[in-house]
Amino acid sequence: MANGLNGQTTLWAKFTSLIIDNDGEVRWTFYQGLAIVAGIGILIVYSAKSPAFPQSLAVGLLVAGASLACGIFIGFLFGIPRTVQKPQAADGTTASQSDSGVNTNLEQISDWLTKIIVGVGLVQLSKMPPRIKALVEYMSSAFADQKVSPATVLTIMAYFAIFGFLLGYLWTRIYLTREFNRVERQTRDRPEFFEGLIHAFLYQPMPTGFKYAIAKADEYKQRFGMDNWRVWFYLACAYAQQYTFEKRAPKPDEQKKNAARDNSLDAVQHALQLNQDAKPIIRGLWDPAQAKPTENDLQVFYEDKDPGFMAVLGNPGETYPP
Repeated sequence: MANGLNGQTTLWAKFTSLIIDNDGEVRWTFYQGLAIVAGIGILIVYSAKSPAFPQSLAVGLLVAGASLACGIFIGFLFGIPRTVQKPQAADGTTASQSDSGVNTNLEQISDWLTKIIVGVGLVQLSKMPPRIKALVEYMSSAFADQKVSPATVLTIMAYFAIFGFLLGYLWTRIYLTREFNRVERQTRDRPEFFEGLIHAFLYQPMPTGFKYAIAKADEYKQRFGMDNWRVWFYLACAYAQQYTFEKRAPKPDEQKKNAARDNSLDAVQHALQLNQDAKPIIRGLWDPAQAKPTENDLQVFYEDKDPGFMAVLGNPGETYPP
């Protein structure tokens, strides 16, 4: 007996949770669902008077469903969350260290479509009543065995389209926005995200690029450890860029330049300790014969004939050319 009561209590709690939220207020989804169910109930009662009840009900549900779907789609377009664009610094890079590009194609499409819908609707406002009348008359002809007035069809379409719009808009604004934010937070907490971000910063103008790359590499180390040879490789490139930047400065800071050189060499050694097979890849950014114009961060040490890099990246018996 007690188990039966507990089961009923659990079912009642689940049922009430669908209606009432944690704040004790009725959920908006309940009102939406109630309105749609009420509309379907009215359709059933109205169709019951028809000699061809199944056909009349089926056509009515199709018209209502199509109107509901159109309303949901338009509400979805109007409710798609917008990505806040970060301000850019003077050098053209974003001001935040954690910026990453997100695909905003859907946002742009929704923005274009909503502007088209509103713009065309306003321009063609005077021509809409005849077209709406023609549409509802065409839809009313589907009720073959029952003379349905266009006003009734218009009422069905407007009723379900309005509640469909509210359903699509509120769902998109409340739930889809929350899901976007949740997925983005999860993505930003993955090591792959930080690795890609470090790599991307290496292609930003100096000194912004290598500063952000070094900062993100330090954050990667604190959060995930440094057992990824690629992160060490990217860090070596970042310090090499810092070395180049200090070397080209009007008044080079020898202490910073030497520290950048030591850090770059240390990062190369760590990368090779984790993956000896990475030597040809790293050498490809150091040896002028292999380096590309956009992939030559370590070449500066070859040009300076640095013995430390020759010992690590050079082939047996290889020396710098005179």
